[in-house]
Amino acid sequence: MFSLAGKVCVVTGASRGIGRAIALAFAAQGADVLLAARSRADLDAVRDQITAGGRRAVAQPADVTDLDQLAAVAAAAVDHFGKIDVWVNNAGGFTEAPGSTAEWLHVTPAGWEQMLRLNLTAQVFGAQAAARVMRGQPAGGVILFLSSIDSLYAAPGGEGIYGACKAALNNITQTMAVELGQYRIRVNAIAPAVVETPLTAPWLATDEDRRARAAFYPLRRVGRPEDVAAAAVYFASEEAAWVSGAVLLVSGGAVMTSDPYRYLMRVNQT
Repeated sequence: MFSLAGKVCVVTGASRGIGRAIALAFAAQGADVLLAARSRADLDAVRDQITAGGRRAVAQPADVTDLDQLAAVAAAAVDHFGKIDVWVNNAGGFTEAPGSTAEWLHVTPAGWEQMLRLNLTAQVFGAQAAARVMRGQPAGGVILFLSSIDSLYAAPGGEGIYGACKAALNNITQTMAVELGQYRIRVNAIAPAVVETPLTAPWLATDEDRRARAAFYPLRRVGRPEDVAAAAVYFASEEAAWVSGAVLLVSGGAVMTSDPYRYLMRVNQT
């Protein structure tokens, strides 16, 4: 079960964290992988690890906020492998633009625009580029978005734009699933809680930080990239052949976030 043998998978943000784990998991299940991210050195390391295991992999440096580079990722997959079976929109996160991680009273137009370009525009047009290839394939394909638990609940204290982008992705996932089903294209999303990656490293800097975060989860630990990668393998596999339009919460049993409560405890003590 869950074999990806013969499939070609594209993973954005594949150089580290969740994207790296997904790419390695796909290869372990038999897929060939096109890896896209900004860091050439990190991409090459993932590529070499995959090829050492006997699968084919191509490193395609790309900034997904540049739509021409994003289109080139899809073109490179077709050039190298002849098709795209699975496209994972993993790249995303936070930007350094002033106001991009501010409370709503201090959000700036530049911060807003950069966050949407990274977390929404890139995902939409990445999925579109993949779907335009997949619709001509007899077997269609799979598009997978990386959403977040923040898409489902309030995300105060600086993650408001991020949460809004991820909430939009949930609706886009469902709408694309309806529109693209006629082409045998399945569209799903994974909504993780806190997963230990370079993005979340500042939140898990000490043992005390780690224990405090783990206490939020019924399963008593934060997530690992491999937890998300396992869900991605399921969605990419034929075992999920009748699953489309789903948003899967991967959260260690958490059905809410602690963000609103921690925020209120802080502001109500002043």
